[in-house]
Amino acid sequence: MPDRTPPVLRTTADDDLFIRMDRALGVPVVNQIAWRLTSAPDERELEQLFGRLASGRLGRLLRRTGLPLVRDHWVGAGAASGRRVADTEPVAEGAVVAWIDAAASRPLDLTEGPVWELRSAPLASGGAVVSLCVAHAAGDGSAVIDAVRAALDTTAATSFAARSPGLIEQAVDAATQAGAITSNLVALARGAISARTAGSPSDGNDDRTGQAPLSARTSRVVPRDPDAAPDDHVALAPVCIVGVPTEQWAAVAAASGGSSNTLFIAIVVGMLVAGGRAGDDDVVRISIPMSLRGGVPDDRANATLGLSLDVPASAARDKDLATIRALSKDVYAQRTARPGTFVRLQPMMQALGDRAVAALSKGATTPLALASNLGSLDDHLAGLGDPNRADGIVTRSTTQAISTARLRELRGGLAAWVNDTGQTTTVSVIGLDPDGLGRTSLSPILHAELARWSLTPREW
Repeated sequence: MPDRTPPVLRTTADDDLFIRMDRALGVPVVNQIAWRLTSAPDERELEQLFGRLASGRLGRLLRRTGLPLVRDHWVGAGAASGRRVADTEPVAEGAVVAWIDAAASRPLDLTEGPVWELRSAPLASGGAVVSLCVAHAAGDGSAVIDAVRAALDTTAATSFAARSPGLIEQAVDAATQAGAITSNLVALARGAISARTAGSPSDGNDDRTGQAPLSARTSRVVPRDPDAAPDDHVALAPVCIVGVPTEQWAAVAAASGGSSNTLFIAIVVGMLVAGGRAGDDDVVRISIPMSLRGGVPDDRANATLGLSLDVPASAARDKDLATIRALSKDVYAQRTARPGTFVRLQPMMQALGDRAVAALSKGATTPLALASNLGSLDDHLAGLGDPNRADGIVTRSTTQAISTARLRELRGGLAAWVNDTGQTTTVSVIGLDPDGLGRTSLSPILHAELARWSLTPREW
């Protein structure tokens, strides 16, 4: 008979990154999908969706370990993993983004639950808005989307099972991690020695070309905004969400020799220039997350590779999407290149306690920009099970609460997401610089950049 014992599901290095942001640094991150629907789902639909999400891959809780080198793990938790809230007060037109922000601010707990929340409300103009927030440690963007797709497919059962390891399994994991740490440190030492003797990437040169890498400044280059919130003000970073006709978006991209994705990247770069975070002569480094799931069933919470794309600001400003497209192809082609220093150090970081991680993270900064393209989302997903009621779907990641002073310390610029659903391309942008891309400037800068490309957005 087949072995029906649930597996042990260890946390990945990416899981650990977001666990530490939550537990060690006090900056929890959530992934959120929000739907605008032309008609409201009934109570039975939402209850069924909640139940199927709870029995699927989101139905987990974290179990932490105090044993040296042994990784944390996930256990199946069912309904205890989630929370469902039905707001009765209609959301006014123009208040949808504020409602989405409020939904993303609700506390989640990785070990006690809930690690996700399904929330809904009627729209005053008719229809409904629905939000699914998931602690990033428990699921990256592709994991959350896959979980929703599985929950909406009522022809198949949803299931997730994981258990705590026994003592022997813990010892094996400790030995495995010790081996990984040792081999990575040896590889880093060999690389450093090679760099000194041959002039290599550790001298500051590019891994692939041997030339000095070109990247934009990541320190703040804009003066303080007098209208910015006080340093001790704690809130979600500001977000702007717009929808653009997909036909128009595709035509503009093609007319400039690019694709939907390169147009998106050019808009991100253009916003950084407009916000004073980069100049026309700079080369801007964009962080691009890419899923490693490969289209097969995968219960890992986070399985993402971060790629770095260096884009000349002049290409974005001159609408030269052909150049950005060529650079993008090269980056994707090189995605299997040797692991960088950060990747090599991840097993060691995973073995450290929260206090040590917090101490080592002092002075850490976030990327200047993140651009995540989730591609085309099908109408069944966009309509939350009914394509006829789909009106818009937006995705994003955000810290649940962060002070203005902390945002300045992290020196980020912006994070953006794009997807196509039906006839609409939806763009969401979070401003991570309270001075150059803050609460008062983010929306005008995004709209001005879209207008520069002759795109006509609809505000959420």
